[in-house]
Amino acid sequence: MKRLLGILGVVYTLFCANSLLAFHNNNNNNNTKKDTVPALVVNTSLPEFENFKDFSGEDIVNLIDSLLDSESIPYELIKEINDYAEKRHLEHDFYVSLTAFYDSSAIPASSFYGKWDNHNPHPYDETISKYDTSLTLVLRDSVHFCDYVHPFPGVITSKFGWRNGRNHNGIDIDLEVWDPVVAAFDGMVRVSKYHDGYGRVVIIRHYNGLETVYAHLHRLKVKPGDIVQAGQVVGLGGSSGTSTGSHLHFEVRFKGKALNPQHIINFKTQQLYSDTVVLEKQKWNYTAVPEGVKFHTIEYGDFLYKIATRYGLTVNELCDLNGITRKHKLYAGRKLRVSE
Repeated sequence: MKRLLGILGVVYTLFCANSLLAFHNNNNNNNTKKDTVPALVVNTSLPEFENFKDFSGEDIVNLIDSLLDSESIPYELIKEINDYAEKRHLEHDFYVSLTAFYDSSAIPASSFYGKWDNHNPHPYDETISKYDTSLTLVLRDSVHFCDYVHPFPGVITSKFGWRNGRNHNGIDIDLEVWDPVVAAFDGMVRVSKYHDGYGRVVIIRHYNGLETVYAHLHRLKVKPGDIVQAGQVVGLGGSSGTSTGSHLHFEVRFKGKALNPQHIINFKTQQLYSDTVVLEKQKWNYTAVPEGVKFHTIEYGDFLYKIATRYGLTVNELCDLNGITRKHKLYAGRKLRVSE
């Protein structure tokens, strides 16, 4: 049983949790897990279990349901399921089906974090990301109501990256005081308070493991523990905290590490680049790569104008896609993003 649950834990970290389930549990005070379709009756002697190539993600969910109810665990079958999951882990239908049906916690993404802090904006240490290499997260899942809504349709006034001698961990979006700011994804409010730097800030943990930060607000419209849906107003724009004018400071984080929002969200169209993002662990942070994005591997003799022209881009567009400046030094073997 422990081996099976261990496999399920590994598989679970790849997929978006079911926000609709959490929403109904919260409102109905019903902690019963959502049922899938009736589970398969497992007979490991049947030939159809010798090959999983025709199984959908939902078939696998039903099969695992049956295994959890079995008196004894067929370890050969578990090995086959694990092998199948590894082969299929980049296919979208598998993401959709293997959601958090087996995570009984009421706290979003508890398998990633293991703690819940309503006071400290960034309470996580290096231990929770120490062994990460590459993770695939679902950002939008129409089947389970994991959606995206742009937090505010304003002009970007400051980008992610190095600014004024330190790293700017988010995107600044121009707005007026009292403008409504909305949640980007479904989730649960972890922090809603005044912070010296952020001012009035709301931090939401989402079912896919991401956390989003909405800072410098004038008014807070949610409290810790509130279940929110994408598009729900969480605060009103302002200039509280360390701020020189009214704007929204918006961050996207995973395990406390700041991600470049412009690598996930197209701020021109106010839409996600992809329904799925791959997080590649670096020494101190993660790089976010939307599924389907194209890259150019830098060769000796390459320069920004040459690369941009090859892919029908301007140098400014190439720099924006990669969060770099025209003075950025290129190294052979490294990659530059060349598509949205």
